[in-house]
Formats: sequence, C-alpha cells, structure tokens
Amino acid sequence: MPRVYLSENERLSERLSAWVYGQMKVKKIPQRIMAEEMEISQPALAQKLKNRSFTYSDFLTFVRVLEPDDKELSRLLGR
Repeated sequence: MPRVYLSENERLSERLSAWVYGQMKVKKIPQRIMAEEMEISQPALAQKLKNRSFTYSDFLTFVRVLEPDDKELSRLLGR
C-alpha cells in the first residue's frame, strides 16, 4: 500500500492527533493497546502522535479502534 501522509494538511493532522489522544483517554485505551493494534511499538506510536505523521493505514486503524460515529468523523474532517 502506498504511504499517504496526512501531515501534508497540517490542520487535519493536528485535529487527528488531538482527537486520537482525546478518544484514547475517554475510552481508557492505553497507548500500548493502540500500538499493538497498529503492530508498532508504544514509543513509535507516541512519536507518530507527537510529530503528527500518519499514514492512511494509521488513520484507518484509529477509526477502526476508536469507532467514531458519522457526525464525529465529519467534524474531525472539517465537513
């Protein structure tokens, strides 16, 4: 799968990072669990969230694990 970086759109990557942090906190999902779902180490996940460098595959994993509803996803994407 080609790597598509969402960081090309800084506002979207900032919103996604903030949303992921918030949803993980609300749903009490530790970074360790999210990292396992993404098949990466916890430090690698922390670095992705800090640097806001996500691939399309990362985005799909966040959505699958955190399960946003349509309204929440539309708000996140600025629609």
